[in-house]
Amino acid sequence: MLRHLQQMAQKRYTPELKHSNTDDDHFMRLFLALRAFFTVLSDKQKATEIQKFLIAPVPTALPTKPEKASTDPCPPKSPSTKAASQKSTRSEALTLLSALQREARLLDLMSEPLDQYSDSQIGAAARDVIRDSKKCMDKLFSLRPIVEQSEGERIDIPSQPSPVRWKVLGGTGSKGTIVHPGWIAGKVELPSWTGGPEDDLVLSAVEVEVQ
Repeated sequence: MLRHLQQMAQKRYTPELKHSNTDDDHFMRLFLALRAFFTVLSDKQKATEIQKFLIAPVPTALPTKPEKASTDPCPPKSPSTKAASQKSTRSEALTLLSALQREARLLDLMSEPLDQYSDSQIGAAARDVIRDSKKCMDKLFSLRPIVEQSEGERIDIPSQPSPVRWKVLGGTGSKGTIVHPGWIAGKVELPSWTGGPEDDLVLSAVEVEVQ
């Protein structure tokens, strides 16, 4: 039997491989193993090749080549970077001034030369501006005094008064007379800025009448 198998190996006879049957697969692998065995015994060169094949390391995936860093000194800006560079820097202080100008014409009064007007004329113009400015401030901030007591009334001073809320004049003590009740905002509702970055500093638009 062994002599017959050896002769088959030396003649390099290879039966047809069939994948439709598990027993055929086992037989094929057994036949290849026997053929390799007798080939090693009878052919020194083949034995060396088979040995190299058996001890060769299992090939692994080739390492990916790292991407070369960009050397472009001015890489193109991404859309997000471009949008961020054009983001509005509008100050809330300017938004407040714009609202006072729109609602009460405060900037017009402050910028008007007053030497050519009498005190009565100035007082009459200022009355309307002050009234409208108060309406605007109340609308945006709901202003109210910090304390309920009026000027001239006595009040207890906290043991550790906040320097932001309390300005103690004169000496030290636990009681004092109100000189000014202070102001505090009940809310902050400034208008949202909808202009572009090129108009961040605009306080009032140019008014043009077409006839």
